[in-house]
Amino acid sequence: MKKEEFWAKQYRRHIAKMVGVCYRYVADWQVAEDLAQDAFLTAMEKSGTLRFWESIESWLTRIAVNQALMYLRNRPEMVALEEEPMDAVEDQPDEVAENKVEFTQEELLKLIGKLPTKQRTVFNLYAVEHCPHAKIAETLGISVANSKVLLTRARAELQQRLKVIAMKR
Repeated sequence: MKKEEFWAKQYRRHIAKMVGVCYRYVADWQVAEDLAQDAFLTAMEKSGTLRFWESIESWLTRIAVNQALMYLRNRPEMVALEEEPMDAVEDQPDEVAENKVEFTQEELLKLIGKLPTKQRTVFNLYAVEHCPHAKIAETLGISVANSKVLLTRARAELQQRLKVIAMKR
């Protein structure tokens, strides 16, 4: 198989997921599509860094996440990523889960997309990419405590919004 054919096949197979990954971070479909295209071009340029034990899907996902994070670093709401005050952050019981209300993937993505940028970024890195708080803190240039506060606030915000949807059903 020629190199061009290989990459065309990989593009068709993975671009939708890459757009979805980027969208989780930037909450704008047009920007997500542009970032995914850039991420795919980066992957083609850096194809020599793919390790034999990695799946191409996870490698492309990691590149897409990095592309989205690079984009966010230049956004005004992320440039001054000051520490969040830690008062008034409490774990709340998950009443929605106790009521066994189910939500579609589209509903969840839409709600995640409505989170403030800092919260959305930390939530995605922690809950979706399974990054530990130390890695999130290092990546975003914040403290581990701030990462935890942002995650707690994101979860609380999502729970609140999920309750509203659940009550409407």
